[in-house]
Amino acid sequence: MLRQRMVMAVLSLFFTLASLHASTTEQLAYDGEVAFYHQNYLEARKALQPASEQGSLQSSYYLGIMSLRGLGTPANYKEAIRIFKAGAQKGHPESQVALGVLMIEGIGIPQDFIEASALFIKAAKSGNPDAQLILGWIFKNGIGVKANNTIAYALWNYVAAQGNDWARYNRDAMFYELDETELYRGQELSANLPKLWNAISLEHKKISKILRKKRR
Repeated sequence: MLRQRMVMAVLSLFFTLASLHASTTEQLAYDGEVAFYHQNYLEARKALQPASEQGSLQSSYYLGIMSLRGLGTPANYKEAIRIFKAGAQKGHPESQVALGVLMIEGIGIPQDFIEASALFIKAAKSGNPDAQLILGWIFKNGIGVKANNTIAYALWNYVAAQGNDWARYNRDAMFYELDETELYRGQELSANLPKLWNAISLEHKKISKILRKKRR
């Protein structure tokens, strides 16, 4: 009985400490984000750095933005890209978007449209609206994928339904570019996300396969 009580006491202490650690990390991350948006970058770094070290991917992302843009610290593309890559590999949508944009522009990293589009697809599937918007532009212009107006329309139609004015503007501008069948298909896809993500993945796999053969 005494041994059982000791085990329970140790477990209780463990969960209490874990809870305190989580709340401290969350508070640091929150304080750092507030300071960042108030452009108090020195204070932001003081909170974001320990939060990042304790596992906050969002805090790491803000540190990456600060390194990229030289906010409160000299601009350092290499460090920003290192941070975004680490976050992207762990599935952080904002880091995936940031890294994808840099890959498309070739800023501090070689241009790679295929890998960039793959990053946007991952972030879009996670529900990131910026990724969904950019992915629409990618399919509209054939950046790292074969141009597909139906998918571009479906993405913008979906994001527009969430109240995004930019997506609505782009969707409406495409209306007269689509025939009746394409329009119907685009509306169908935007109303069925599993089908939309499946269509997007298939298109990306096609172009990736073609390019891999060309590189051999």
